[in-house]
Amino acid sequence: MASSRLRVAVIGAGSAGLCSARHILSRPLTFEPPVVYETTGQVGGTWVYIEDPRNDFYTHSSMYRDLKTNLPKEIMEFPDFPFDPSLPSFIHHSEVLKYLEEYTDKFSIRPHIKFNTRVVSISPVIGDHEPVSWRVTAKNREEEVEKFDAIMVCVGHYSHPYIPEIEGLKDFQGQVMHSHFYRYPEVFSSRSVVILGCGPSGVDIAMELSLHADQVILSHRGPPLTWTPPGNISMAPPVVSAAPNTLVCEDGRKIQADTLIFCTGYKYNYPFFASGAEHGDILDWGFLEGEDIESPDLGKGHLPPLYNQLIHARYPTLGFIGACKIVVPFPLVHCQAQFFLLVLEGKRPLPPPELMLSECRQQLIKHRASGLPLKYLYRLGLNQWEYNQWLADAAGFEPLAPVMRKLYEVTRDFRGSDPLIYRKLNFKILNREEFEMYMDETKEAEV
Repeated sequence: MASSRLRVAVIGAGSAGLCSARHILSRPLTFEPPVVYETTGQVGGTWVYIEDPRNDFYTHSSMYRDLKTNLPKEIMEFPDFPFDPSLPSFIHHSEVLKYLEEYTDKFSIRPHIKFNTRVVSISPVIGDHEPVSWRVTAKNREEEVEKFDAIMVCVGHYSHPYIPEIEGLKDFQGQVMHSHFYRYPEVFSSRSVVILGCGPSGVDIAMELSLHADQVILSHRGPPLTWTPPGNISMAPPVVSAAPNTLVCEDGRKIQADTLIFCTGYKYNYPFFASGAEHGDILDWGFLEGEDIESPDLGKGHLPPLYNQLIHARYPTLGFIGACKIVVPFPLVHCQAQFFLLVLEGKRPLPPPELMLSECRQQLIKHRASGLPLKYLYRLGLNQWEYNQWLADAAGFEPLAPVMRKLYEVTRDFRGSDPLIYRKLNFKILNREEFEMYMDETKEAEV
């Protein structure tokens, strides 16, 4: 007799995939144990440090050797699994990987992971009246095909570098690389380095390089820094063109440099959906039929129309866990995974696909009118807290503690005012509303 429980495939064994599997396993009456597909031989996703990424075809991680978290562990953790309280608030990436390995074993997820298995294609199986199911083709030594009732895509968005077009860049004789491949600063000793992009990675890498390079130039379009960088770090407008030994900025300034590092972010990348066409089932990523409107394009690295930044509006048994950007990721996926599973259980009904598509269309129109690039469509930023609260209220699980938002905003303010010292802070959460803050192990304030 066939099981009436739902089969769910989880794509990826990073933080989002592990969290999704953990919550599937907590619902044994509704779901069969998940099948978690993981390309590499271990859990952790982007938190797995790879010393020489150019020698690994499947490099997923963007970790560099000395990276420490830019968020305190007190808000990074899954709400049902705390970090070791003896650790400082800002921890080395190896501690995060250790945490994810312990999470995996605590919730007995490891037996359900197919390691060293690459998902080749995912394609919908569409019936007349039944919900859409899915055909997954995966390959380890041999190719295998399995059918699932739902898919949770948990592959992250820090593995496919975005590199803007720079006129004449092919003629530049210096080294050109993306931060995805940066590992340590010593190899840039005595160099003149231009970093294009002044986000968290750009600033962190600039600070590391300043101890070894002759000069580091942060090239970006944003507002002036509100903090004083080391003496060999300077600022410049965005690089727009290149010559053999020169990089030219937007204002015409010419920089003599031998290295250009792109800290320009990442693109979404889901090649297994495009590959599904070979089985005769093409996933429709568009909006309503016959509408003359640009839709997010898989080939350009964008997402399909996602209802509530989570569920494919046309295929509601397909969820994208952790695809939102500018968020605290572990708590976010904790909320998204639970919401999606409650939808699959029938405990949180969704509107008809036509209405979900229409809502996504309005979101896209509003976003385009703002003038922001399409790749920013699912950026949450400060809206993440209301979003997480809505997920909890709508699906009926315990919301995140309000203290998390307070701690996040304090950390953001310190990081913006002085990235040289903010990682010296330590925090202790007292209850759902309050926390204590320490500097260099000395109590400074109670908030």
